[in-house]
Amino acid sequence: MAVTQLAPARSTGYQIVTYLRAPLSFNDGVTGVVQVGTLPAGALVLRTYAVITTAFNATGNTMKIGTVASDASFGTGISTAAAGVITGGTALATSTTVAPTVDTPVIATYTSTGSGTAGAGWVVVEYLPMP
Repeated sequence: MAVTQLAPARSTGYQIVTYLRAPLSFNDGVTGVVQVGTLPAGALVLRTYAVITTAFNATGNTMKIGTVASDASFGTGISTAAAGVITGGTALATSTTVAPTVDTPVIATYTSTGSGTAGAGWVVVEYLPMP
């Protein structure tokens, strides 16, 4: 799957928690892939979650967050069926939070078993740039 890089990796130069975020919508389709952003080389992923502002009304609404190489490496089983801040269904493993050696695109994949008419929110990735 080809993912177009939306923005270059960001690092403020300071060791502060930084965020990537991207909108998520029912218009993304039954199996929509959204690029959240690009982690800079050396970044340490702390948390991933969705902020659902309008519940998705299709059936089987879930989302996973990861990279092109491993699309569920940062979170899986994230329900988009209710509004709120929804965290990943699995804890981040050490192997997935290890700093990448190159800038790495992060994607979110939304899946439903039917077409919906409502649903909106944001995908959020918290990370710590490492020197």
